[in-house]
Amino acid sequence: MKPVIKTSVFVIGALATSGIAHASADYGPAIWRPLCQANWYTSGFGHKFHVCHDMEGYYASTVSWFSSCGMTSASVHYAVNGLQDAGSDAAPGEITQLGVTEANYAWHALCWNQHSTGTEHEGFASNPAWYTEAQYLASAGISRHVADKFGYPKDRNHIVGHDEKKNAAWVSYANANLGINATCNSHTDPGANWNWGHYMSLINPVSGSIVDNSSGSFSASAGWATGSSATDKYGGDYRYHSTAASSDPAVWNINFGSAGTHTVYVWYPQGGNRSTTAAYLISTSAGSHTEVVNQQITGGQWVNQGAYAMNAGANTVKLSFWTTTGFIVVADAVQWQ
Repeated sequence: MKPVIKTSVFVIGALATSGIAHASADYGPAIWRPLCQANWYTSGFGHKFHVCHDMEGYYASTVSWFSSCGMTSASVHYAVNGLQDAGSDAAPGEITQLGVTEANYAWHALCWNQHSTGTEHEGFASNPAWYTEAQYLASAGISRHVADKFGYPKDRNHIVGHDEKKNAAWVSYANANLGINATCNSHTDPGANWNWGHYMSLINPVSGSIVDNSSGSFSASAGWATGSSATDKYGGDYRYHSTAASSDPAVWNINFGSAGTHTVYVWYPQGGNRSTTAAYLISTSAGSHTEVVNQQITGGQWVNQGAYAMNAGANTVKLSFWTTTGFIVVADAVQWQ
């Protein structure tokens, strides 16, 4: 998060010197560790989104650094361990609430401070080794908790990276809706190795029948290229196609043993080159129903397309690229609940 952490090294026993620890009153799974200095604002403009950072360093030494009496310029609400780097280190996924209550505003993201909460994650943007499943699970619980507490959507417009300025669609959304200068931060964490798709699926767990583009129940012609660079994808890759006046949809297939009502969710990695009018054609007992989706926003999560009566037997969701040219549509995953 802060440049000084980039030079930190793991400190054996650092947590033992970081103040008296006890259970957090804000979030049960967290350990409350007080700060020496009152490095926070007591008023702000409402908690409207949550920021994910990486420490560019280690959990124990970062907690000690924030808690020291010499620290007068930074704070954060939560910190999450990634790996047990030594025998005396905390367990992977341990959470510290770093002396700032959720009612207050930590000093973690410059001009976003009085609008947001934040979590620091052990690790380095250049190396995914510390971004462990235990850390993802623990952090997802925090993000879900604060979103529910403050009443904002659990989506990628409201759960963001410290580096979210790179996302032009989010910058536009945030400037218009969050009351901030979305580009006031210069940081690049948590970086490309942070798996946003997986993280958002942990924040928004759903149970149902999922067909990913890698499944045998998915089909698309060779004209649909394969991509994997988007960090908010579902699974290992996705298919994409340039928009054009032509019919060659990607198709997700499912078979139901009996007729019933099912809710359809779609997952796609968002981006500035995506179509704002991607048409998903959903088979229903009343015929084909079309939902038009803006794939430039709300990606990296399950996006609800509505509930429909469906027949027993074969059912499909199709994604068409027949829409305004100059963009791409992305076929990733579909879920029926």
